[in-house]
Amino acid sequence: MNKRSLFIKIFLFSLSFVFMMSCDTDYDQLGSDVVDGDIHNNIIKFEPGIAAYDMPTGSVQSNNMEVNTLGAYNHPIFGTTVASFVSQLELGTTAPTFDQPVLDSVYLYVPYHSTLAVTAADGSSTYTLDSIYGDTTNAPTFRLSVKKNNFFLRDADASNNSTVAQKYYTSDRALIEGAGGESLLADDAGTAIEGVDFRYSAAEVHRKATPPGGTLKTVENLAPGMFLNLNKSIFQTLIIDAQNSGNLANNNVFKNYFRGIYFKAEQIGDNSTMAALKFASGVITMRYRDVTRTNGTIVLNDDGTIKYTYKTLLLNLKGNTINFLENTAVQPAYLAAINTSTPITGDSRLYVKGGEGSAAYIDINPNDIESLKALNSTGNGILINEANLVFYVDKAAMAGGVNDDITDPLRVFLYDVNNKRPVYDYYTDVTSVNGFPKYQKYVYGGIAEYDATDNARVARYKIRITDHINNLVNKDSTNVKLGLVVTESITITGNSAVKTPFNAGTQQVQAVPAASVMHPFGTVLFGNNIPVGDPNYDKRLKLEVYYTKPD
Repeated sequence: MNKRSLFIKIFLFSLSFVFMMSCDTDYDQLGSDVVDGDIHNNIIKFEPGIAAYDMPTGSVQSNNMEVNTLGAYNHPIFGTTVASFVSQLELGTTAPTFDQPVLDSVYLYVPYHSTLAVTAADGSSTYTLDSIYGDTTNAPTFRLSVKKNNFFLRDADASNNSTVAQKYYTSDRALIEGAGGESLLADDAGTAIEGVDFRYSAAEVHRKATPPGGTLKTVENLAPGMFLNLNKSIFQTLIIDAQNSGNLANNNVFKNYFRGIYFKAEQIGDNSTMAALKFASGVITMRYRDVTRTNGTIVLNDDGTIKYTYKTLLLNLKGNTINFLENTAVQPAYLAAINTSTPITGDSRLYVKGGEGSAAYIDINPNDIESLKALNSTGNGILINEANLVFYVDKAAMAGGVNDDITDPLRVFLYDVNNKRPVYDYYTDVTSVNGFPKYQKYVYGGIAEYDATDNARVARYKIRITDHINNLVNKDSTNVKLGLVVTESITITGNSAVKTPFNAGTQQVQAVPAASVMHPFGTVLFGNNIPVGDPNYDKRLKLEVYYTKPD
C-alpha cells in the first residue's frame, strides 16, 4: 500500500466518524421543530419498501471523456479489464516552415496525476502518484504499443446529416485496429520497435540528450509520466517533408491527414496495473536544428561550419478521443447476477461496475410514500428530518485480491434515471473539503466509509436523499426510478449513451452517468432481498426515513 492510499483511508475513516457523530447530534436536537407555525415533535423512523436490482449496461459511449485509463486490471469478480486509448493530434504551430532542418529527436510525454512531495538540495524531486490502480506493491508491466491512427475520428455523425455529435463506444477498438497503422516507437538508439513492456513509476523523468561535441547528459527533469522515444524517420516524412503539401495549413486539415495516435494495451500474464493519465496534457515534441540566415544568407561559425538554430515543434494530444474497455475472464456469478435480475422483489446482491459494466436500479414503494402523505392530516405537511440509503459492501465477495490490486470505488453516485440527472439533494449540497475535490458534496455522500476494526476494505456507502423524499411527500414530485453507479468525479454530471438501450423494470435506459464510464472499477453491495435469519440480514439495503408530524 502506498502512503497516499493509507492517508486516504485514514481520512475516510475520520470523515465516517464525523458523519456518524453529526447524525446522532442532529437527531437529538430535532426533538422539536417549528415549520410554518406548527410544532413538530417526536422523531419517528420509517423504512419504506424498496426493490433494488442490477442490470448490465453493455457497451457505453466513451469518446471525449475528461478522464481516460490505460493498462490491464484484474478483479476476482469482474474479471480483467484492458483499457486502450486513441487521440487526435493538433499542431502547436500550424503551417510550420523549414529550411534545411536536421531532426534530432522526437519523443512523447504524457504526465501522470502526481503531487510534488519533496525537492532535495540537488534539485531532484520526489512525487506521490494518484489514480494508479492494481498491484501497487510490485508495479508490474503491461505491453504497450503506440501506433499511428489511420481511422478518422469524426466530430459529427454522418448518418444524421452532421447535426448530431458522433458517438464512439468502449467496444469500438476494431475501428482503429481495422484501419491499420504503423508503430511510432523507437528505442534509445533510435531503432524502430513494435512495443515496450511498460511500467508506471513515481520516479522523476530525466530527459537526456547529447549536445554537439559533448556527451550524453540530463537536460530536463519532468514530473512522473509516460516518456517514450518515437521514430524520427516517420515524423520526418509526416511533418517536415510535408511542409508544402497543404496538410499542415491548419488543424482541421491536419487531423484528417495525420489522424492521431493509438495507445494499445495488452496484459502480460496476470499482471494488474492501470492508470488514469493526463492525456489532455500529453505532447509529442520534435526537436530539430535549422540553418541560421541573415538577409537570406546562411550564417557560418568561425570554423566555417553552418550555424544552426535549435527549434521545437509540438504536436498536442488534442481533439477527439476514445477510451476502449474490454472485459474478459468475468466470473460466472457476476454474469448470472446481472442477467437474472428481479425488479419486483429486488436482488440479494448488487453488482455495480464502471466502464462497460453494470448499474443498480432502485424503486421506492409508492404505497409507502402515500402512507407518509396520509399523515399530513392538518395540511401543514410532515417534516422529513433525514432520509438515507445505506449500502453495505459484501466484503466476502470483494475478497481475493493480493498486493493491493483490488480498487474499492471511492464513491458511488445516485441519480434520477427518468430525467438523467442527479437527485435534488445533490444540488442543495454545497459542502466541500479544501484540497480534496473528490470529496465535494460530502453531505449528499456516497463516499466510502470504513469500520473502526477493519480499514482494509470499504464497509459501506451512505447517500442522503432527504430533499428527494421531502419532495415526494410534501410537494407531490414524481416517484422516479433511482440509479446507482460508481463515479470517477462527483462534479461530472453529464451522461454517456449506451450502445443498446435496455429496460430497467418498465423504464428504458438510454444513458448512464459519464463519470461511471471513466471509472472502470466495481463493488458488490448487499441488496434489499435478504431473508430474515440470514447472517447478512442487518446489512440489507434499506431506506431509512426519520420524520416528525405536526401536533
